[in-house]
Amino acid sequence: MKKAGWHTFLPNIQPGYAPWLHDHGSLTRRIRQRCTQFGVRNICDCLMPTWHDESALLGLPSRQQIYTREVFLLADHRPVVFAHSVVAPEHLRGAWQPVQHLGNRPLAALLFAHPLVQRAPLHFRRLGPRHPLYRRAVIMLDNPPAVLWARRSLFFLHHAPLLVTEVFLPRILELPK
Repeated sequence: MKKAGWHTFLPNIQPGYAPWLHDHGSLTRRIRQRCTQFGVRNICDCLMPTWHDESALLGLPSRQQIYTREVFLLADHRPVVFAHSVVAPEHLRGAWQPVQHLGNRPLAALLFAHPLVQRAPLHFRRLGPRHPLYRRAVIMLDNPPAVLWARRSLFFLHHAPLLVTEVFLPRILELPK
């Protein structure tokens, strides 16, 4: 069986998820437009070893300690997205310094407000229970689904990369269109 990786296109995306996955704008703004109360629950703000595919994208040695921020985006107090962002520690002293001070504020406020931030193309993946992002994303779900859909993209500020991965939880489909 061939291992599934990150792709620029995924066929057979579960109905309802495609518009969320393919939107190039601010996910935070889109969720805010569809709920009464938006929130961010910060789960992790720490140094962690990178996963192989992340370190390769960021041009770092495998398993290097890297700044990791993980949050749940909440719509009316219910988790709809798990976001996992990583950046090399040296970029926290430069371009991405504000990232480590966000707390329960969305990263989108920085990414989409700064005129010099550039975004690379989106990549998509179907995550199963064996993937570490799946296991981290389902901690707030009572009945985890068999698969979760995810997207990721590199953002650059002064040539410094920041990788943002967003895992869409089933309740995203319950938000008004």
